[in-house]
Amino acid sequence: MPDFADFCHARGTIHPMNLETALLTVRQMSEADRLAVASGMPAIELMENAGRAVAREIQRRWSPHPVSVLCGPGNNGGDGFVTARRLAEAGWPVRLARCGSPDRLTGEARHHAQRWTGGMEPLTPAVLEGARMVVDALFGAGLSRALAGPAGETLSAAAQRELPIVAIDVPSGLMGDTGLSLGAVAAVLTVTFFRKKPGHLLLPGRLLCGEVVVADIGIPAAVLDQIVPNAFENDPRLWLSALPPTRACTEKTPAFQADPTAFFWKIGGTSILTPDQNVFAGLSGPNRDPLTRTQTAARQSGSVIILMGGDTVIGAPDGRIIINASPLPMSAAAKAGEIPGTLLLRLLQQGMDPFLAAAAALGLHDALIAQFGHDITPSNLPILLPRVVCHLSQKC
Repeated sequence: MPDFADFCHARGTIHPMNLETALLTVRQMSEADRLAVASGMPAIELMENAGRAVAREIQRRWSPHPVSVLCGPGNNGGDGFVTARRLAEAGWPVRLARCGSPDRLTGEARHHAQRWTGGMEPLTPAVLEGARMVVDALFGAGLSRALAGPAGETLSAAAQRELPIVAIDVPSGLMGDTGLSLGAVAAVLTVTFFRKKPGHLLLPGRLLCGEVVVADIGIPAAVLDQIVPNAFENDPRLWLSALPPTRACTEKTPAFQADPTAFFWKIGGTSILTPDQNVFAGLSGPNRDPLTRTQTAARQSGSVIILMGGDTVIGAPDGRIIINASPLPMSAAAKAGEIPGTLLLRLLQQGMDPFLAAAAALGLHDALIAQFGHDITPSNLPILLPRVVCHLSQKC
């Protein structure tokens, strides 16, 4: 991704983005870990906190029953050793299988492996015998090759037996930066740490992660001042304070310009482009992930780009990205762009920042559907929208 920090330093901050909604790439999360350790937080303690958080989320949802914990050769496996120990201490029957030789573990992962006093089996589907749950602590978000061998065979066997899988960080085989699957098996629960990654929201990753819980493991939020994230999950905290008065949002909007090959909305000097897939491929290249493609198109066109879909990506020319992972099926009006388009144009008319206006239009549409169902039309927006904004204001 382009370095948003360079842009901010060169031109000054455009708009203060809410860092609680920030998304971190795999590299940025590694840097967050490094900065936390540099600030005085022991790496061994970070891993202990991570495994304890996974065990806690499991215990919140299920009563004790036999669980197989699958541990990989790196830090994700170290988190798994802590999870296994914590569950066993709480009275859960735990079987642990490791991928590769435990002698190859280093650092904090080695430390926590040595604290595990139970049995340790080679990673094969046999470890699933008698299990009623599986903890996937194999590879996490950093895997860059297809899931295969004993790891792939064991997770596939777990899926065939319909065992609930709890993933640590991301399901093994899911790319944390893009949401693309390299053979990942779906989890019912994914516990990640500090901040989500784009892959938790982008398809198909969002469908493979199940419920996503972000656990606090002691990384100070101040590390984000040095990382300077440029990707964010769409959330009212990003744009609610920038909304124009609700009444103005529901007044009549002028017509927008339409291009035959894409929706092109322009009021004054503001342009927002929602290209179809063929136009989008021409702007950004067909083989890149959605974030890179959207950033490239936004930068080259000098416009805010909205790549519509189940995981809509909004890109600004300066490299900022907002992912709108709608939790609800799109209504017919949404697919046609009618309701989001009406909201967007009205926000632009009132002078709202176009990047935030695009995020707000999509977020408000999701909130309208969640509160009132699919019977939303431009004609009833003046009645329903103020109630939604009031509801969101109380939540935030």
